[in-house]
Amino acid sequence: MKKRNLIQSLFFAFVCSAFIMASCEEEIIGPEKANTPTTNFEQFWKTFDEDYGMFEVKNIDWKAIHDQFKPKVNDQMTDEELYTVLSEMIVLLNDNHLNLYPTNGELPVFPGGILSYRNRQLEILKVQEDYDIEVAKTYTTDYDQVTENIGYGKLPDNLIYLNVKGTDGMKEVEKQMAKVMVNISSARGVIIDVRGFYGGYDPVSQYIAGCFATSKKLYMTTKKRNGPAHSDFTEPAAWYVEPKTSNPYDKPVIVLSSRFTQSAGETFALALRQFEHITAVGDTTAGSFSDNPNFEMYNGWMFSVSVGDYRAPGEVSYEGFGIPPDVFVKTTKDDLLDGKDVTLEKAIEMFPE
Repeated sequence: MKKRNLIQSLFFAFVCSAFIMASCEEEIIGPEKANTPTTNFEQFWKTFDEDYGMFEVKNIDWKAIHDQFKPKVNDQMTDEELYTVLSEMIVLLNDNHLNLYPTNGELPVFPGGILSYRNRQLEILKVQEDYDIEVAKTYTTDYDQVTENIGYGKLPDNLIYLNVKGTDGMKEVEKQMAKVMVNISSARGVIIDVRGFYGGYDPVSQYIAGCFATSKKLYMTTKKRNGPAHSDFTEPAAWYVEPKTSNPYDKPVIVLSSRFTQSAGETFALALRQFEHITAVGDTTAGSFSDNPNFEMYNGWMFSVSVGDYRAPGEVSYEGFGIPPDVFVKTTKDDLLDGKDVTLEKAIEMFPE
């Protein structure tokens, strides 16, 4: 009899516990929002308001942008009309790391390319037309693709062409870069091409840059949003570049960049530029450094938000602007069709005899 009462008591306790947990969950999560254009618009705006990291550095009044676009939103609008409103809001932030991913199968990803100002108008460059790795490789001999993202070859007059287009696993990079540095140690100069470096893992970029570092130098500080106020951030983290081999390359180096050099490609270029033996040639970089996690809307669409504030030494922010080169030169589409890489040719000419 006691055993039966015990079982009944345990069952009653379990039911009560489940009821309490369900009640707590409802209180914590709250009622599910209706999937309407209005709720999606407000969620989109609020997520940026609570997580975007560059309102202050870019001097953006996000509340004013809300009030500007709110009258354009109503629950009778189509997906395409909502897409237009949200994408127009993204453009005002001038951030290449922001993307909108509709999931209804009819609307494209926005922006899906690099933002650029031409004739005072913002346009999206969907296809890179100032660089082609296959054209660049025609200037080399004995080109060796040592990892998926790292390759190098010989140029005339004892110069080396090194192409970095992304980040591989750290162990593989450490292994292969050790061999590369031995093989290029006797070259009188190196050209590092990051015009096709669209992003990756910052610590790997940091390591590769360290193969050309002659001392330890601060090259970047980063902090992430961690509160509702636009000024709420984690404590800044300092990033240093330092020699990663016993004999780092200390002879002249030229780095080639473009508007498509972004994210980890930009932090790589920034690390290299802390040293006097390294010169930047080409076009201004994209100006998109921060991490950009994805968030989901009530309608299933995804969007990315830049949550950090990345600064060069001296508290300089290149977000939205990009890092300008020391020497500006840009290869055109017609140049590439003619088999010419004007930017690479300029870099080769710049090495002293």
